[in-house]
Amino acid sequence: MVFSKFATGKRLRKPTAVLLSVAEFDQRLDVKAPRFRAHCSRLATEFRRKRVRIDVESYRLAKASAANLTVLDLPDLGGGHYLHELRRIPAMDRQEEFLMARRHECLLVLAETELVRGGFKKAAASELVRKPLPEQLRTIDPTNPEAHKLSRKVDRAYVVQVLEQLAALRNLYVEGALHIVLTTVHRYRGLGVDVADLIQEGNASLFQAIDGFDWRRDVRFRTYAQYWVQQAVLKMLYNSSRTVRVPIWVQKLLGKIKRIQQAERRDGREVSHDEIGRKLGIPGEKVSWILATKRYAVSLDAETDNGEGASLAQMLPDDSAVAVPDSVPEGDLRESLHAAMQDLPERERSILNRRFGLDGQEPVTLGEIATDMGITAERVRQLQNAAISRLQKPAKIQQLKAFVEMV
Repeated sequence: MVFSKFATGKRLRKPTAVLLSVAEFDQRLDVKAPRFRAHCSRLATEFRRKRVRIDVESYRLAKASAANLTVLDLPDLGGGHYLHELRRIPAMDRQEEFLMARRHECLLVLAETELVRGGFKKAAASELVRKPLPEQLRTIDPTNPEAHKLSRKVDRAYVVQVLEQLAALRNLYVEGALHIVLTTVHRYRGLGVDVADLIQEGNASLFQAIDGFDWRRDVRFRTYAQYWVQQAVLKMLYNSSRTVRVPIWVQKLLGKIKRIQQAERRDGREVSHDEIGRKLGIPGEKVSWILATKRYAVSLDAETDNGEGASLAQMLPDDSAVAVPDSVPEGDLRESLHAAMQDLPERERSILNRRFGLDGQEPVTLGEIATDMGITAERVRQLQNAAISRLQKPAKIQQLKAFVEMV
């Protein structure tokens, strides 16, 4: 009699997950480059059947404990805490870059294979595996009404496991290359963008470098990633260093024009716009237009260099404001001066009126007043100073307070 495998009442159990170290994973990937992709596809079937999980976390801890924190010679960009934490992360050498690229590509193949089995088209699966893990999980979350419903023939828990392993390895990959960003940012500091923003932009570009790197070309990942980091930093500078954005191609041409001008100035001559245009292969009018974009916005609240804490707005003239002499009614000023000088001696009052033109006439010199009064110019000066001293007493100042404050 033949019994069914369900006749005993026992249920089939999922196979126990197999934990594979990163070193063992590397051994499984040790095949020739032309056969690598097909080999990873076969591994996807085997790993799914055995529910293999790669122990990326243990590998991370082992690398951190064995790291020599004094090896990295990193530029000091002012971020003390970030620099300290970065020194705790070991940088990848050439061999590690090669192995990490192979691990990453194989996990990409594993993740794409599971998503295609779950109902994704190959192009959609290839795009999804390069997105951040939270977005990947939302896309296959059964509780999300807009999510993709995975086919029943795949185990969603295993798909999540593969995606989490891919994200963990990708993060480890990026961490080993973070020192590349600091050396690049160091060359572009002080150009109008905060160093922390440049570092963040450079770090994000490492993910693009990882997705585009091909370990088969026998080129170091460091060399390839340097290009992506530099392009990201330059783009950040071009887009953020100006209040009014200027197209990147204009700013690049402006940089070439400036280099030509500086080279000619070192030779002791100024180069014309037409000469610059001939060297760059563009019309001279276009050179003039590009140089016209070389204007930067300055905040009116920016402090000036006079050391008094004044802002730029306080130093600019107000064309709509009326000058103080014109804003004072002539009759009010004349009457106030007449009242303040009323109790001065006649000779002193006459000297002030003639010396400063307070009576509406043109001011005259001390010598002319002395000749008319039959005394010396020095005596006139003494009488003038005596009269001014009388007007500087508190009672007199109170009468002229409004006019003194305006002046």
